[in-house]
Amino acid sequence: MLSINRSASDPLASVFKRVLLTVAVLTIGMIESSRCQAQPAATVIVPLAENPLGAQFSACDVDGNGSLTESEYLLRAGREMPVLLREFKVFDLDGDRRISLAEFVTVPVGQSEELRGTLADPVVVLAETKLARLNKHWMGWDQNGDGVLATEEFKTAAIPFLVPGLEATGFTDWDLNRDGQLSLKEAARVLDIAYGVRTPGGELARDHIGRVVDWRMFRAMNPDANGKVRREAFIKAHGGSVETAEKWFPNINKPGNELFGFAEFATSSHRTDPVWQFLNMDGDLNGRLSRKELETLPSWGPAGVFWLDGFDDDRDGVYSLREFLLIPQINLMTTWHAAKDEDDDGKLQPEEFRLHPGVELAALSAEYFRRLDVNGDKTLSLDEYPFATNHRPPNEIHVQFADGKTVKIAIPDYPEIYSPEISPDAKWIAVDGWKRGQSNVAAHLLIASVDTDEVRDLGIGCIPQWSADGKKIAYSRYGRGVFIRNFDPTDPNADADEESIDRQGWAIEFSPDGKQTAYVKGNNNFVIHDIATNDKRPVFADGQSPYNYIEHNFTWSPDGKRICFKGHRPNGVVDVGIVNTTGGDPNLRVLCDAKDVSSDFSWLPDGKRLMFARHPADASRTQIFEIDPDGDKPSTRYPKQPQDRNNICVSWSRDGKTFVYLSMK
Repeated sequence: MLSINRSASDPLASVFKRVLLTVAVLTIGMIESSRCQAQPAATVIVPLAENPLGAQFSACDVDGNGSLTESEYLLRAGREMPVLLREFKVFDLDGDRRISLAEFVTVPVGQSEELRGTLADPVVVLAETKLARLNKHWMGWDQNGDGVLATEEFKTAAIPFLVPGLEATGFTDWDLNRDGQLSLKEAARVLDIAYGVRTPGGELARDHIGRVVDWRMFRAMNPDANGKVRREAFIKAHGGSVETAEKWFPNINKPGNELFGFAEFATSSHRTDPVWQFLNMDGDLNGRLSRKELETLPSWGPAGVFWLDGFDDDRDGVYSLREFLLIPQINLMTTWHAAKDEDDDGKLQPEEFRLHPGVELAALSAEYFRRLDVNGDKTLSLDEYPFATNHRPPNEIHVQFADGKTVKIAIPDYPEIYSPEISPDAKWIAVDGWKRGQSNVAAHLLIASVDTDEVRDLGIGCIPQWSADGKKIAYSRYGRGVFIRNFDPTDPNADADEESIDRQGWAIEFSPDGKQTAYVKGNNNFVIHDIATNDKRPVFADGQSPYNYIEHNFTWSPDGKRICFKGHRPNGVVDVGIVNTTGGDPNLRVLCDAKDVSSDFSWLPDGKRLMFARHPADASRTQIFEIDPDGDKPSTRYPKQPQDRNNICVSWSRDGKTFVYLSMK
């Protein structure tokens, strides 16, 4: 897990606890206290004293002290003990190891929505905390004592600089009724909009049980000047599926009415219910969500959920209900994952994380940025958050020697390089490379010196492989087949003397003794090619391959009798497989599941180890693993590699002393 460079005490957590101690109703006892409950007007809340669950609570309260211990809570009928224990842990919201009546009625199981008690919403707490700070100093700012701030009083108070994210706002952004004066009620409304408690129009986007209206969807339907949406726009928002939309539309609107507004939309099913979602995701019933459990959330790009480090406030590696309620994927106010690196510098600046102008979501965006910026450098990298960018740091070739020395090679003109292969004399690394924006077919063969800065560009080609004597290179060209060409290490201007081996071939590799090549033909079969005689024979009999696709960068065994590869079966299963290259029987051996394996293998010279890159489901990085090709034990991570980088594409020298791979951020 990434380290979190923040102090151990989280002010939000402490405020949250204090709020819960006041009967879990979010109020600071001053301006517009009902706003804190954040429920749409159509929602009816049953007062705590009238809640029908009170009788059930009293029946469990054996000692009559107004709160339930764990043993008393277990007296609750109708559910198994593990479920009740989980509920006690989750809904002991203030952490005092007791369940109050206010906490008891927040449990959603066994009651209707209108009976569920008010749940302290951490996003609302953020707005309330900032409002409390303004209220504390308001009288000092109000120099003439009229209860409101004029323009000059506002400037003197420097209110925008007290709320991260609102620094660029001015008096007109806060003076909502345009009367030239700022009231505390207006300030509260601005904070609500800035934190996503309300929409820019002032409608509540959150309710008392923690549900969040999908404001993204409503806005995408382009409401008219009166804030109304037509049925046709609703259908379009569902991808044009009339059948799907017809199932949802009655959930929003009354029969026969073609228009609906946000208030109607806010009471529909187009909102999250994160409390239920949390309970459903908690498969092990331990009252916390692990990274693996969080992976069932919608994925925002290949980054998965690693970027949620900044929301694990107590750094225990799991997520409580309060921590879960704060994450962006629960707060559907905007498409948080749509942030774009506008200047393509490979970093996301705070202003690039702002997805809307003005006040809207400005403070919540700043809070999220602070949490996501786990290294505290005031920018977000792709290690911290997935965002769209055209910037790509150059891949690095790492050459590790037996004495522990590592040489790092980058080719700036070709930042995207793959398929590294070390020459037999360990002096050259062959790769394929692309310039920024080039398509696959534009790949070039590049040969980089291990000892100097020399890089030779051999022209169009990819997936290079060395012959045993280092004087020839086998390679492929997109759509043109497989080739062999000469390489003269002493003369960069020597003629290539290129030879076409098979125009239908792909991913050719020399055998360890240099007497044969193997390549893929028809996408699903290996061809073994004898260089001296030009004889060619398939590994699988015609029509007998169990695969419909075999990937590139397979590897020969050191004795030249077997090939290890990644193959895709017609039923979707992906194997790391091994086949014989001699005799008539391929004798296919499935070594392991390849669903998380990258296609680039290296068979070590001792014949006892195979290496490949993997990205296990519970990992945040791709790393290199090793496995016994003839054993039955699972692969294990190779220890001699950086843990904080993605490492792929493995190659070992023939003497087993030099280890080459690609490494990237």
